[in-house]
Amino acid sequence: MPAIFNYILLFGVAFFWTITYVLVIYRGFKDQFCGMPLACICANITWEFLLTFIMPFHPLQQIVTLIWFLLDCIILFQFLYYSRTSYAKSTVRAGVFALLIIAFLLHYGMAVEFHDHMAIYSAFGINLMMSVLFIQMLLAKGHQGQSLSIAYFKMIGTLCASIVCYFLQPQSVLLMIMYVLIFVLDIVYIALMYRGSIKTVLRPAIAG
Repeated sequence: MPAIFNYILLFGVAFFWTITYVLVIYRGFKDQFCGMPLACICANITWEFLLTFIMPFHPLQQIVTLIWFLLDCIILFQFLYYSRTSYAKSTVRAGVFALLIIAFLLHYGMAVEFHDHMAIYSAFGINLMMSVLFIQMLLAKGHQGQSLSIAYFKMIGTLCASIVCYFLQPQSVLLMIMYVLIFVLDIVYIALMYRGSIKTVLRPAIAG
């Protein structure tokens, strides 16, 4: 793949995922509801912590993952703040701590096991989990904390990453399966978000 094309795709990954996190934060404060499932938050934060402070492989990558780490810390704060009326504080803290430890150990173990210094396998594992849980959250909670913009930016950012990683590891069947599954699930998520948006717009007209 030409170097300029690779740089454009890498910029796309950094840009679109950063915007995704910013939009999740904005929507969370607007709706007073954390729009990212807890398992995804903990998996993201620990992956970013690993790549920023323990296993960085490039200075620019380290800057980007540090930005993502800080943004995910804000999202975790939103979860803790907005869930305080739904769950006991001690239960939430214990659950968050346990998930952070589990996620970190899995990321580190996968990086060592697969000799994956860029943590690509765990990155796409997280992304696949996010695609599934975002759909589950949408079906359970409606549009709280979520938006079409978040759905589109997530899909585009992940598609850029999928193309880059395919050229890095074209022999990986597992990664190819995850690229395809994530893309299909992201399309489903966008379709469900769009259908819900149309219903929201049409409901007042039908009621009138």
